[in-house]
Amino acid sequence: MDSLKTNSAQAFANEQERSQHEHHVPTAGAMIGHITANLAVHALKIEQAVLFAKGPSALFLNQHGRSWIQRELTFWEQINRALYVEADLVPTTSRELLEYSMLEENGAAKYDSGEQQLFDLIKDFDTQLLFIDRAIKLTEKEAHEGQNLLMKELYRWIKEQIALAQSFLGNEPTKGLSTADDDKNDD
Repeated sequence: MDSLKTNSAQAFANEQERSQHEHHVPTAGAMIGHITANLAVHALKIEQAVLFAKGPSALFLNQHGRSWIQRELTFWEQINRALYVEADLVPTTSRELLEYSMLEENGAAKYDSGEQQLFDLIKDFDTQLLFIDRAIKLTEKEAHEGQNLLMKELYRWIKEQIALAQSFLGNEPTKGLSTADDDKNDD
């Protein structure tokens, strides 16, 4: 029994070493690991906003928040399976999810205005697009077609959610978002 634990521990150590290497290269799998971590953390942040937002944004979040959570968790599961199929690494521990997520968490944010909480979720969607865009390019380069299709579907869905929520707040789809700034810099 002890030899099995030793072998398991060594296999996990090897996986962690591979992960560090792939994040420095980067590979499609490593970039997608960031995306799955972002999805998991974002689902928690949506839950917080659904529970604590006040005012008109609370109505919007009650109407859309639960479906956002379900859709993100569905993407999370599909993407993890696509990673596994390509023999890419799948973040499987809460430590990995927190390490790989690029979304900022702040427990005090639940006391912000409902509008601010909603806009913070929109900014998180926008941050996710940066990683998804990079992953699309890497999956094309590495010919990981299943992953590529999922990344494009996720990108499209997130853009739609940004536009929907921004419209509710009375904003243009790209107002206050970094991808809008990045698009201007690409010209």
